[in-house]
Amino acid sequence: MPLYPSLDDDLRLVKSSSRPLKQTMKMNITSTTPSTSTSSLPLSKLKSFHVHKIEGLGTHMLDEYLKHFTGLKKLTIGDCKEVDLEGMQWEALKNLSHLEIINIPQLVSLPLGLQHLVQLKRLEIWNCSGLRSLFPVFQHLTFLEVLVVTKCKELDLSAAGFQIFQDHTRLRSLSLENIPKCGHLPEWIQHLTNLQILSLVDWPNLTSLPDEMRCLTNLQQLNIHEVPQLEERCQKDIGADWYKIAHIPSVTHWSSAGYL
Repeated sequence: MPLYPSLDDDLRLVKSSSRPLKQTMKMNITSTTPSTSTSSLPLSKLKSFHVHKIEGLGTHMLDEYLKHFTGLKKLTIGDCKEVDLEGMQWEALKNLSHLEIINIPQLVSLPLGLQHLVQLKRLEIWNCSGLRSLFPVFQHLTFLEVLVVTKCKELDLSAAGFQIFQDHTRLRSLSLENIPKCGHLPEWIQHLTNLQILSLVDWPNLTSLPDEMRCLTNLQQLNIHEVPQLEERCQKDIGADWYKIAHIPSVTHWSSAGYL
């Protein structure tokens, strides 16, 4: 008997086998008849799904299961070594608003299917060591309000050849942490005109802020943490980069030793 056929709130699978999920989904598929509506199927009303270190869970299997989770609002995929998200469809997740991708080293670029997530408001990408670019998918995620990218050592944030950023007016918060290949902020940041919070953490090669910072007229909070070359340049009134950020009400920068 499946372990959670009637669950409709939060399902978290951590360090376990994929077998119980397979059993539940077999029930889901076999109960699909012309007289059975999709909303009445097991797990179709699930709101939050978290998978972490699930043995035997591959990309194709995950894709097949997610097609039935039509009510899903939050999805976390973490540390699943057989998952690379390549070729997944995503269209069925029309209600998904929060997506977390954590420690998926096989991920090279954002899945093309993400552009179908028209309700996606928060995207978090953590420790994806193979991720090289956010494009071309990022330019289509125009409903995003929060973007967090952390510890992606191969990521290049440049967007050569992509110019469609004027539509990213909903993004309110951007956090970029430990992106070692980047020595400067991308030019497209100037188009995030409604950005309110910008956090830059652990950028050892970032030597200065771009003039485009002055375009971010709605920015209310700038957090700079462990970016040693900006400590002096962002000092109030006297720093070389201060004129670029003087319009921001709250500017906080600190090293590992503490606040400055």
